[in-house]
Amino acid sequence: MKIARPWRAAPLLALLLAAGSCGRGGEQTRFLNFDPESSPAALASGWSGFEKTSTGDTFAWAQAREARVKVEARGSEDRLVRFRVWPFRWEGAPPQTVTVLVNDVRLETLTLVDGPQVLSVTSPGPAWKRGENFLTFELGYAEAPKDRIPGAGDSRTLAAAFDWVEIVPVAAPAVPAGG
Repeated sequence: MKIARPWRAAPLLALLLAAGSCGRGGEQTRFLNFDPESSPAALASGWSGFEKTSTGDTFAWAQAREARVKVEARGSEDRLVRFRVWPFRWEGAPPQTVTVLVNDVRLETLTLVDGPQVLSVTSPGPAWKRGENFLTFELGYAEAPKDRIPGAGDSRTLAAAFDWVEIVPVAAPAVPAGG
């Protein structure tokens, strides 16, 4: 019979506990698919329920002029924020704009064209903090279809539909050796 030696298991146990705590507190959001299975807890404010396109893609409408998602980061590093979006439109609608912010740091204002598109902005490292962060989309308008489209019955205010958001660390440029 083999006798367990607890002092041999201690380093392994310490590694497992450290990995477990890093996993819970150190997770980093890389991708949010706007669907009821993977992202409902990330939609902080300003969103409608989940819907599907005719091709089966899930999305959520930003139904206010400000919509926020909660994301996790390991710390402050430059990141590329990409998202697939399309504006709510009606005949004679003004161009829809979206301003992207990270933790109230204004990044960039973009103009949406009709139909789905993938947009991206770069965010500086100091905008991010370790743990919970908020990515905010400020939109130029939010209007009810019933007020803008003859025969429409939808009374929700809609600004833009979001399919997904991707957050990718931007690699720092390599420093040449000896320089």
